[in-house]
Amino acid sequence: EVERCVYCAGRGESFESIAVSLGTDWLQVFAANTQPAMAPIGVSALAWPMGGGADALREGTIIRLGTVYEVPGKTTVRSLASLFATSSEVLRGANPDIGNDQETVEEGSRVCVLASICDSQVAPDGSGLQDTA
Repeated sequence: EVERCVYCAGRGESFESIAVSLGTDWLQVFAANTQPAMAPIGVSALAWPMGGGADALREGTIIRLGTVYEVPGKTTVRSLASLFATSSEVLRGANPDIGNDQETVEEGSRVCVLASICDSQVAPDGSGLQDTA
């Protein structure tokens, strides 16, 4: 089983290129890595960015993408996205096994959450995304 919210950087990847592939901002991915992830048994230790600027990663670098959230009760992808002030697209990028906005996410499911850290769309009370409709 692959651990949720952990990613192994490939050749030439950076925080920015990984973030773009997930539909988020490089700062989100960088901020999730304030403490090193533990390298799985048999994988080389975490190799922090070096050379080529602050965004460059060594091939094989293990990074966190966000936080693993255990769903306490049935909910929808859209509701989860709103709860964490992110989009359904970002949730699906980090969790390709979850479905469309209205699809149910079962209780006990573990979901990788890339909560928005710099989003003007966040409701002033911090309750999720503002309703723009």
